[in-house]
Amino acid sequence: MISDEDALKIAEKLENADIDIKQTIEKATTAGYLGEDHFYCTVIEEGGYTHTVPEILGDRYKSQPLDNLYFDIISKALDHDGIYISLAYCNSNLILPDENCDEIIEYDDYDLDDDEYEYMVEYGLISADSIKKFKVYAEEGIAGHQPTEDMGIITNIIDGEYKAYFALRSTDRCMSSFMILPLSTEYPKEHPLSFKNPINKILIEMIDKTIVLN
Repeated sequence: MISDEDALKIAEKLENADIDIKQTIEKATTAGYLGEDHFYCTVIEEGGYTHTVPEILGDRYKSQPLDNLYFDIISKALDHDGIYISLAYCNSNLILPDENCDEIIEYDDYDLDDDEYEYMVEYGLISADSIKKFKVYAEEGIAGHQPTEDMGIITNIIDGEYKAYFALRSTDRCMSSFMILPLSTEYPKEHPLSFKNPINKILIEMIDKTIVLN
């Protein structure tokens, strides 16, 4: 697992990276383990909420191909509040056979006796490039992500240059729109939006390998 410092270095590098937006979106839709298109790009509106391209075109349930119309909408959004590209997610409900995982990571950062541990949680970490399993005892207090959340990058054009930042996209089942929540260095490692959270550090490394640069 990468260190806190390495996670922040990746974030700093990403901010000014020359990302190929089109190829990154196209690559992200190859959802790996799920075997079907899953990751996608959404347009950010004022307030941090996002909408899919089909929603913008009037039918949120219609599948929209990655055609010229799709990328024309994405291009225009980059000049306004930006876009969010979904690139990885963490799910405790997935049953991943060990042989299907590229890496299995066991986390134990506290000096507790074996009899103080009671409940092991396993998270499936998925990107377009890799599948990992993260094991942690609930007593460690490390917060995973909800099934209605995924991690990716916010990007838009500021003063003529692309800027990109790591973020979590989250929704409540009763909400119709997703909200973008940037990761922060201000939270402790147990927090789901912390750069120090070990789950986020693994996902950051996975996302870094998924992004296509020019």
